Amino acid sequence: MALSQGIAATSPLLACPLCSVPVHLVSLAHERRFYFRHETEDGRCPAKTKGDLSEERILAMKYDGARESVAHKRMKDIIAESLRLDPDFSDVKVEAIWKGEEANGHRKPDVRATWKGTLPVAFEVQLSTTFLRVIAARREFYLREGGLLFWVFNRFDMANVRLTMEDVFYNNNRNAFIANEETLTASKEAGKLVLDCVWSEPSVEEGILLWSQKEGHVSFSDLTIDRERQRVFFFDADTARERCEAITKDWPLRRDFREFWLSRSAGYDDPKWLNLRKRIAEHGISLPRWPNDAEGLVSLLDTLYSAAEGHPVGWGYKNLVEIAHHVFARHKGHLWPFKLMLAAHNRGEQIRKEDTTGNWRNKKVKAYREAWTAPTQNGAADFIPDRNFDGLVCFLFPEIANRLPENPS
Repeated sequence: MALSQGIAATSPLLACPLCSVPVHLVSLAHERRFYFRHETEDGRCPAKTKGDLSEERILAMKYDGARESVAHKRMKDIIAESLRLDPDFSDVKVEAIWKGEEANGHRKPDVRATWKGTLPVAFEVQLSTTFLRVIAARREFYLREGGLLFWVFNRFDMANVRLTMEDVFYNNNRNAFIANEETLTASKEAGKLVLDCVWSEPSVEEGILLWSQKEGHVSFSDLTIDRERQRVFFFDADTARERCEAITKDWPLRRDFREFWLSRSAGYDDPKWLNLRKRIAEHGISLPRWPNDAEGLVSLLDTLYSAAEGHPVGWGYKNLVEIAHHVFARHKGHLWPFKLMLAAHNRGEQIRKEDTTGNWRNKKVKAYREAWTAPTQNGAADFIPDRNFDGLVCFLFPEIANRLPENPS
């Protein structure tokens, strides 16, 4: 996209070393192998990068005009009708000419509307493949004209996605938007534009970054608008990826610490601890000479690793709910991170099954919640989280790092 948009903006990023003609990236038709192609090829260069078919001929062969136009028209009608239901949008027009400030510069978006009276939005329907050059030129036009380009699909499945659909998806922060009869019904019920959103969400398993597809209904007000990069997204995949990459970077140390803690000797007289202490110190986190030297450290880590593993670690109890009772009685300052870990690892159902008497659910949890709902009466004084080890907890358990600093109330 950067190469194609650079060409569209008359400031190409790369050129052929033999003839100095700007180049962009394309893929082989039969497999995903990318190569550079001349923007124009007139015989001056010995390198041949284009096939025998022109873009016009390819389009003529590809489109079934009648079938395409029916589906395309219905998509435009769905989008326009949904927009007219939304009080945040005005001046909704179908196939209206968008005149640019430059001479002979204009576009004819499928649907256009104005968001909150200030931002012109061009909605473009993509039912089939589109040349990346065309996508880049449109992005450049709307950026220059102070508008926003918003692509809409009628379906999007990452398992069967086409390459040019990926061009839109990955350049839109791994978000794709879908309009269909179902979203039109949802728009009518909500009284505003509702679309389906498909996005990729990263996670880390055993130090490996994995991506999974998520989807759900969203309204335009739910979205983040990045006009300068011509992006609109529901889920910020870039930020989530950066966070996950930071986790994978330090995963070997977290793995080694976990293995030590789950198999540590009773006396901790182990050079492994000293090695871990030194490695963690490189991250600005101080650990005591031995674990028992710091009050509350052992009980805290035993509690959190128990929640992570789903069974008691370091405690002489049978199950998690027994640990929960003990923490409530003896280590109330650990309850907040313990609660976060139980939620992060989906231990709710396990706790409910182990709480055969209902004592935890009906008494302890109730008391904890009531304490935080009336903190002005000092009800939460006994439950104030122990913050002495927040840095270590955030490092070892990144799944709760975002919420740990919060006030439990």
